[in-house]
Amino acid sequence: MDLPDVKALISKPPALAVLLGTLILFLIANWLLRNSPSLSFVPTLIALLVVVELFAYVGLEVKEGAQAHGWKHEVLDTLIALVVAVAAWYAISFLLNTSSPISAVVSCSMLPNLQRGDFVIVQGAPVSAYSINMTPAELASLSGPATIFYDGTNVIMQGSLYSYCVNYNASVCDAFEQDPAAVVEQKGAFTYHYAACPISLSNGTSFLEPCLTTVTFDGQDYLTNFSNDIIVYQPPAGDVYASVGAIVHRVMFKINVDGEEYYLTRGDNNPILDLQVYDYSSGQSNHPIPQDDVQGKVIARVPLVGYFKLFLVGSLQEDPQCKSQLTFDHV
Repeated sequence: MDLPDVKALISKPPALAVLLGTLILFLIANWLLRNSPSLSFVPTLIALLVVVELFAYVGLEVKEGAQAHGWKHEVLDTLIALVVAVAAWYAISFLLNTSSPISAVVSCSMLPNLQRGDFVIVQGAPVSAYSINMTPAELASLSGPATIFYDGTNVIMQGSLYSYCVNYNASVCDAFEQDPAAVVEQKGAFTYHYAACPISLSNGTSFLEPCLTTVTFDGQDYLTNFSNDIIVYQPPAGDVYASVGAIVHRVMFKINVDGEEYYLTRGDNNPILDLQVYDYSSGQSNHPIPQDDVQGKVIARVPLVGYFKLFLVGSLQEDPQCKSQLTFDHV
């Protein structure tokens, strides 16, 4: 057996080794500089270098193939590779019963159970979550006005209490911040209960912030259940999250409405349900997710590999949420 050409390996190291090495360098720089705003551009530059390396290696491979066998042969090889890739995609989609069998975690909204950069495998299969029945009117009421009860009085508002207090200063927000457990939000068929939840920051500090703990429906209280499935869904057009792309969040409720299924989700590192997010500048909210908008549930993850996809689509910087970890009561 011939020994490997050491000189050739040194002069032209394997592409995968270089890419993984640069990715590791990005992760190290990102960790070391995450609390240094003035140097936050360094991880971004390294992430951009990964993208340059990807295109450079592909271009080099095509060029060397053309030089060795001619451009006609290289074009044919490229077309064959594309056909094989498309065939493999459809085969995996068929086996996993979904049109989108893979995805990448973009944000830190699912910490600590999913990390930014995780590569997730998705399957179209029944989803495990709290299962409840609603009438069409009850489902519609979840997107209607909210009534907030506090200090013996109440106020009515669009959106939700948490989203409102992120944008405005009001007496109800003062009460909410001082004692979240004493403030109750009634929104249609749901009643939301809050508590002061600890948030730990990457710089070692921590503080308390209001967050959702319990949802009451039809006389029964529900805590977020970390045993419920995590799904990948495409937010309906017009929702706040529609511009973000596919969302990877845990299902809180699976709602049956006259034989049709809808889902309510929450990120494990988010203070409220996706349904409660409201953009007061545009008047946009999120709505219950129809079954048709669900790509499937997460059945496996591969750490770090998803970063290559994130960098290719321009997601070079992590969001501020990656520096914080929320803790709340759950099952």
